[in-house]
Amino acid sequence: MPSQSTIDLQNARKTVSFDPKVLNRLLNEGSRDGEMRKRVVEVLESEEVFAKGKRAYMSRKERMAAGLRISRRLMELCDEKGWDYTEYLEALASADEPLGLNLHEVAFQPVIAAQCSDEQQAIWLPKCMNHEILGCYMQTELGHGSNVQQLETTSTYDPSTEEFVLNSPTVSSTKWWIGGLGILATHGVVQARLFLKGRDMGPHLFLVQLRSLEDHSLMPGIEAGEIGPKVHGAMAAVDNGWARFSSVRIPRSQMLARFAHVSSDGTYSKPPHDKLAYGGMIFIRAQMIGSLAWRLAKAVTISTRYLHTRRQFANPELQKGEAGYGVERQVITYPGVYMRLLPQISRAYVFITAGKDMADLYHSMASQLSSGDASLLAETHAVSSGLKTYVSAGVVDGVENVRRAMGGHGFLDASGVGRIFANELPSVTYEGDNYILHLQVARSALKSLSTFFATPTTTLSPSSAYLSVLHPLPSLPLAVFAPSSFLSPALQLQLISLRASFGLARLARLVQSGKKWSELSHECVEVSKGVTEAFLVRRMLEAVEGQAGLLSRGAGKKEQEVLRTLYILHTIESALPSLLEFGILAPSPPSLDPSTTSSSLGALEALREQLSSLAKQLLPEMVGLVDAFGFGDWELDSAVGRYDGEPYETMLARAKKDLDANVGNVEARKTM
Repeated sequence: MPSQSTIDLQNARKTVSFDPKVLNRLLNEGSRDGEMRKRVVEVLESEEVFAKGKRAYMSRKERMAAGLRISRRLMELCDEKGWDYTEYLEALASADEPLGLNLHEVAFQPVIAAQCSDEQQAIWLPKCMNHEILGCYMQTELGHGSNVQQLETTSTYDPSTEEFVLNSPTVSSTKWWIGGLGILATHGVVQARLFLKGRDMGPHLFLVQLRSLEDHSLMPGIEAGEIGPKVHGAMAAVDNGWARFSSVRIPRSQMLARFAHVSSDGTYSKPPHDKLAYGGMIFIRAQMIGSLAWRLAKAVTISTRYLHTRRQFANPELQKGEAGYGVERQVITYPGVYMRLLPQISRAYVFITAGKDMADLYHSMASQLSSGDASLLAETHAVSSGLKTYVSAGVVDGVENVRRAMGGHGFLDASGVGRIFANELPSVTYEGDNYILHLQVARSALKSLSTFFATPTTTLSPSSAYLSVLHPLPSLPLAVFAPSSFLSPALQLQLISLRASFGLARLARLVQSGKKWSELSHECVEVSKGVTEAFLVRRMLEAVEGQAGLLSRGAGKKEQEVLRTLYILHTIESALPSLLEFGILAPSPPSLDPSTTSSSLGALEALREQLSSLAKQLLPEMVGLVDAFGFGDWELDSAVGRYDGEPYETMLARAKKDLDANVGNVEARKTM
């Protein structure tokens, strides 16, 4: 006889009006192979080295050792199973343990592929692909992170030997936070200031051997180590490291020379764009977006399933003798709960779509850069910076939000949600601190605004398309009174575009008034958020409409609402202070009359009524929407988020098993 929690979850699936498998295929289309992922996961699930449940009880030293065993086993499986590179990357992601090896794949190898000349790629890419060498991307320093122009590591060219000499001239020039550097890496791509004949040519990229390929000892002139544990014990198996250089010589051929070049006599060939060396950082930001989206999807899957199985408090509105009297109510049915989860589910869908867009844009830029065309660089930088800040903050906040909705059980490591939060928390800081990137997004938007005012009929890029709402400017405030008005895609786009445009125009006025840029950093946060949300809203409207949209390829009405309407309406609700400040919407007329009808509501109340109505419609679809993400129980590694329910039985069994294991560990240590 199944438990009540299992019955509740089974009943929830019966109310779903669409096929989650169809939606899963659409989510994976163009970025992931769902069937391939299942095959890879089955292999990992069958091997003890990939077991996840023991990690919480390991010391950091044990986690590091286990991480190295995972890395080695993944490489062995590639040979044993004949996995191609895509399957290997899927296995690396599914292992669900942040490793130094990840940085070889997402930070080192892509830079070699994008920034090396054809001749250099022919030498180094096969070594990267075959893991003959293991690399890291060495940009940030102890005293500098986001400010690449002020990095202090130097690389001075010596024409007498045709070598570059690398040095760390100050304590603050110590390379720091470099994933994979502490233990794993044999090589590193180093961002260093190029000096030619006493002239500082700015940051350039150099390939440096860090450790011997014979015994893994550090090469002469190099000091390196691990920087220590991170907050919440997160990323315990990643060997984030530090390094210093003392007159380390590398041959001239190891300056990455796709764009910049130094000849044997020290003659410098300038790259076509002074920001081309930042391509590696842009790539990392680009791939972060999709990765973060799937992490939020994992968290909302766990939380949604658990909150369908959890019952708490009887319905006080029922009278004795009525059906359901005295029976505790499913927690998910409380508006205070589902109104917290539904926005996060919709965000996961939106962010997954944005991740695909960002990947496509990056690859288009990289393809053009390979032939010296830097025309997409500025757009790619603007979009990647905006999405990185918005998605990373949204995922971190979202994961913590759904954990809190789970109550006390969500705080258990066994729930799985806390681990996701801890591992993704630093994403708001690395690859560009979010507040610094807000400044860059705002600066780029100001340039677009200036160009638009100069030539209103100019073709707008996707990141600045929201400005088209200003030509011609509509009559304000917009007349919106009925809740159904907010279902209009045209109105949704108009509202969010006006908010972005007016916020940007306000910033421009502050700059024109003589305010120093350094005084406007806080103002840039809302501008960055506004223009990024305008980009996402437009993208969501395009994603569900037209011949190329999801609806025409098999998705149904509920999918459309999640992908577009719920996300956009919540976005509009969060933007209400700006919409009122700029006079885009009028305040709702105050009324103390409880009999006031919806036909006489102001815009704000109409919006809230429509949000509430939409959430109630989506409540029966929630389990189907998270099932569509396609995670298996092993991938989730959650005692409370299992596909079949059974949270209490699983938590108790796991606690007993963990107790036995810990007693055994204590006894074993006593005998050592």
